[in-house]
Amino acid sequence: MIWTYRALNNPAARKKWLIFVLLIIVAGFGFTAYKIATGAEVGKSLIVAAIFAFFVSLYAIITLGKPRHYYIEGDYVYYKPFKTNLKRIKGFEVDEERKVIRLKGAGIFSVRTLYFDNHDDLRQAVRRLERIVEK
Repeated sequence: MIWTYRALNNPAARKKWLIFVLLIIVAGFGFTAYKIATGAEVGKSLIVAAIFAFFVSLYAIITLGKPRHYYIEGDYVYYKPFKTNLKRIKGFEVDEERKVIRLKGAGIFSVRTLYFDNHDDLRQAVRRLERIVEK
């Protein structure tokens, strides 16, 4: 089973990426405030901070719109570059409202959250996971 999602269409993924981007922008403006406080030129520092915020915003737009691909093959779920052995997870939690499946017991370098654009793909993945995890 293969499915694609865009972070822009999934409320949980959108929130995650927007918080990440806002943290980067806040860190950039914090660094700029520190530079200004230590005696750097205000005008140049603000121009650099504005350019930084502009490029981070462009990155956010590209990231939110980029299609991402998951697929389940055999007992594994793949999301480049991560993969998870579904027989080793302890279960999963489905949030249909946010279109998310959280895999319980997945390792640190494995897929822990599955995002979806539509409910049909979510239901198919739940059926597939139930068959694999119950074995």
